[in-house]
Amino acid sequence: MFKKIIKNTSIVSAAVFISRVLGLIRDVLIAQFFGTSALLEAFLVAFRLPNLFRSVFAEGFSDSVATPVLSEYANDRKRLFLLNNHLLSIFSIILIVFSIFGVIFSKYLVALIAPGFLGDAYKFQAAVFFTKVTFFYLFLIGISSICVSTLYVLKKFFAASIIPAFLNVSFIIGILVFNKYLHNYILVICVIVAGIIQVMVSFLVLRQAGLKFSFNLKQALADKVIARMFKLFIPRVWASIVYHLSVFIDTIFSSLSAIVGTGALAAVYYANRFILLPVALIAIPISRVAVVDLSFYHKNNNMEEFKKLFVFSFQNIVFFVVPITVFFIFMHQAVIDVVYRRGAFDLSSFMMTSSVLLFYSLGLFFFCAIKLMVNSFYAMKNTVIPAKTATAALIVNVILSAILMYPLKIGGVALGSSIAAGLNFLLLYRLFIREVGVIDWQDTGCQFLKILFLSLIASLFSRLAWDNLVFCRYIKMSLILVFYVMIIVAGGYLFHLKQVRYINKWLRLRFRN
Repeated sequence: MFKKIIKNTSIVSAAVFISRVLGLIRDVLIAQFFGTSALLEAFLVAFRLPNLFRSVFAEGFSDSVATPVLSEYANDRKRLFLLNNHLLSIFSIILIVFSIFGVIFSKYLVALIAPGFLGDAYKFQAAVFFTKVTFFYLFLIGISSICVSTLYVLKKFFAASIIPAFLNVSFIIGILVFNKYLHNYILVICVIVAGIIQVMVSFLVLRQAGLKFSFNLKQALADKVIARMFKLFIPRVWASIVYHLSVFIDTIFSSLSAIVGTGALAAVYYANRFILLPVALIAIPISRVAVVDLSFYHKNNNMEEFKKLFVFSFQNIVFFVVPITVFFIFMHQAVIDVVYRRGAFDLSSFMMTSSVLLFYSLGLFFFCAIKLMVNSFYAMKNTVIPAKTATAALIVNVILSAILMYPLKIGGVALGSSIAAGLNFLLLYRLFIREVGVIDWQDTGCQFLKILFLSLIASLFSRLAWDNLVFCRYIKMSLILVFYVMIIVAGGYLFHLKQVRYINKWLRLRFRN
């Protein structure tokens, strides 16, 4: 079982890695050409609005309901494809309606989530215009997300995971080729082009798998499985809204430039790119691959295998995320310096973004662990508990961010989010134990302490190397990263970390073949 999970997770991670490398290139270009400018902040606000509805009605539905339920029909392709078409029939109508409403009420939506923009006519008008355009992306990415759910059930993991990369490709080509001519509009143009490509690719892959697309709203509404999905979806809507309210809390506080500093919203965006990297590269692949088998074990009432797979997945998150977390805490300024500090990204942008990255890093492990915990609840067809714990975390986030932003500026908003994530994880864990019973954690605690010790040693040496080596910053960071990985791998081998053994065994098999 674990070999299959490792293989599938590796496939997803490889696709996500490609996407994130492209995303890093995209962000470097955005930082170079847009810095923390008013134009970029207007775009970021506009892009978050359709992202809310995309998360609720597209990817949120896909992860929490569609994939677990469709997994029950993995061996019945005819029924699986019919359910896919029924979902597309219903969601195409829902997404069109929400896109139209988004365009009509764009002015009020911007005023709601970025009240600080009301004092800057240029920022506000730009954000309103960008919002109207990006709401068309909602329809496109929503359709693509439904198809991605089916691709996961078909275990076409690479195709499903590589589709988001086209957004980054669109940005890279658009900025490099057309920014000179369309500087004020290139970001929103790239978004729309990416949405069209993502829909086309997802349709093409499903067609090759044998799916024939059809539209029948009447049959879709009468389908009992679809009705069951929407019944499960109601608490997920709540959880999605709560999650994005947390994101909007950061946006609202970041727009209050008089308190947190000018350019804070852009600083949150840039720092978040690093936080989302391990989330996307490690936590999401592990969780999405695991949820298929977790759903199967739960359906067959095989809770022992369910708990074993959960522990195995959690240990993998510990092994990969703890070193990254510690590295960011020790090297947050160096990371921002190497990746972003050039062009329009000045000293003020550097200091502000470094502060945000430091405080977000304190919650990175919890951000990743929550993904697995929540998907495990979804595998049990329980969407209520994650919604409740997310609500409690949201309240804590609002209170802490409002208090901490005064002494710590925008860093206080990030710290509030990290503390709230820790609370959310603890609540989820306690309720998870209540649902599944006692869990045999095996050697998880010992493994955690070993990897934490190695990470602290490696990070300490990395910081000393950064402060004392006389090479240029790019060479220094390259050497530090190689050195860091070597310490983790060599130390893991000496300390008998099971993940290192798995990697060593996998490499031996690869070289033999």
